[in-house]
Amino acid sequence: MVEGVRTHRKEDSGVGMRLTLEPRWRDHDGMLELRFSMQGSGFAAEVRFYEYPETIEEFGRTLYDFPRSSTDEVVFENGSNAPNSYSWIVLRAFVFDGVGHSALEVECRRNGTRLLSAQSRFAVELEPATINRLGYELASWVSSGAEQSFVFTNEPQ
Repeated sequence: MVEGVRTHRKEDSGVGMRLTLEPRWRDHDGMLELRFSMQGSGFAAEVRFYEYPETIEEFGRTLYDFPRSSTDEVVFENGSNAPNSYSWIVLRAFVFDGVGHSALEVECRRNGTRLLSAQSRFAVELEPATINRLGYELASWVSSGAEQSFVFTNEPQ
């Protein structure tokens, strides 16, 4: 499921972000079916996808030292945006100016008939330290077994 709905909450002011990964099923070889959702900047997105935990942990680790330069971009991509693909998700942490201001962008799509297909794309401005914390918490979640839902907000801990 992918949703691209406009919300009217405190996210409209540019603050407040929530990202969740909910494990739905685990294959015999360890692959997970995950329900991803993210809300922020007044928008929301949700999509299901399949991935190995190690790939998610690696993405988290690449966020530890973000940004390494004023043009740094860290990307997680799963699936394909080709019409015959089930779903596609891209998460991008990127620097959007020369002084290191950063954001997390989500772009996702679920293909199907006109009644089933959906897509969403938006970005949430985040401090680099918040993106680093996301990476640390994501990698820790995977290394702990990824049995429970992962929930991350940009609210101070």
